[in-house]
Amino acid sequence: MAFKKHYLLFILFLFQKIILGQSWVQISDFPNTERDDGISFVIGNKAFCGTGVKTGFVACNDMYSFDLNTETWETINSLPSGMERQYAQGFSFNEYGFVFGGINGNTFFNDLWMYNPVDNNWQSKTPLPDEARMGVSSFVINDTAYIIGGRTSTALSISEMWAYCISADTWTFKGNLPFGERWRASAVSDNVKGYLIFGNDASEINRKELYEFNPLSNSWTQIGNFPGHGRVYSSLSYMNGNLIVVAGLDSIGNSYNDMWQFNLITLAWQQLASIPATERRGGMSFNSSSTLYYSAGINQANTRLKETWKVNNPTSIPNNDLNARITIYPNPAVNQITIDFETSEINIDTIILRNAVGQIFKAYDTKIITKGVIQYDVSNLQGGFYYLTLQSYNQNIIRKIIINR
Repeated sequence: MAFKKHYLLFILFLFQKIILGQSWVQISDFPNTERDDGISFVIGNKAFCGTGVKTGFVACNDMYSFDLNTETWETINSLPSGMERQYAQGFSFNEYGFVFGGINGNTFFNDLWMYNPVDNNWQSKTPLPDEARMGVSSFVINDTAYIIGGRTSTALSISEMWAYCISADTWTFKGNLPFGERWRASAVSDNVKGYLIFGNDASEINRKELYEFNPLSNSWTQIGNFPGHGRVYSSLSYMNGNLIVVAGLDSIGNSYNDMWQFNLITLAWQQLASIPATERRGGMSFNSSSTLYYSAGINQANTRLKETWKVNNPTSIPNNDLNARITIYPNPAVNQITIDFETSEINIDTIILRNAVGQIFKAYDTKIITKGVIQYDVSNLQGGFYYLTLQSYNQNIIRKIIINR
């Protein structure tokens, strides 16, 4: 009995540690002036943050390192004088970090700077051989950085994609995005494929589609839709087979402090723990293999921030096995899809079937679905990929459906 009691107490202790590890914790502030629209990149066990704009719309060129082991900040060399900017883009490869583009006042940049942490110096690299731009997004696959979209002095949003070969210091135009223009979208890679979500299009609408990029075929595929409003100024991270979205600004001016997870295997969205503080956007986000950090930004009242928050193991937050208790078959389907709810009671508000570009073909509204099945007639749909979304109060489950013809 004593052994069983101690064992149960040990299990309870572990459970509490897991839950506490999945909550946001405030740590040391960003070490200088409050700001938003800065950049970040990670080299080894250190993250590097800086630039951005502070109160009075003053652009910055200062840079800082954050030790992911000790969680302490240090000052490093700034970008050269005259290189102050906001809306730049940061990325890294092996032992080097990079800062591309941005804007200072009415001056747009197309330059590229490389940081070497060994000698703590910045080196000018080959600039983009095209119009200067700011608010781009980027990801790195192998030794190539992909620079996507942005805004120029002549266009509010563009759809160009350029590839910068880091080892050769050369640029290649990769064509235009097939889904249109994107400014201040969020992007990340798993070093095999790239992912892009959100961003402002040519009509100044914040988008919500999630796309996957295959560098081998130079092609994009839509793999999901964010369950909330479209956004800009959000962070997107890759952790343990999941994409993690934090904060942002929607089309009607609402900022957020929420966190969402998209599982790249199940294609399911899940809402995770929110930052327990004011809503925000435009912060600097970075992560280790197990911890996600979010620093600085600007809140709903347009007050710039310098707080730094962290959350441990965000992708391990349980979802009450909701995804596991729903089975959809057959897949591929021909005439009918069956949704089997393997539980006595499950809270689902809406079930929606969309095609690959987001058009809704069939919606089923409910508040509580009891144990049983729902059958969808798909005999009148063309063959191809579709997405079935099951919306609950705190989680969206999205499954890819193939219809054969």
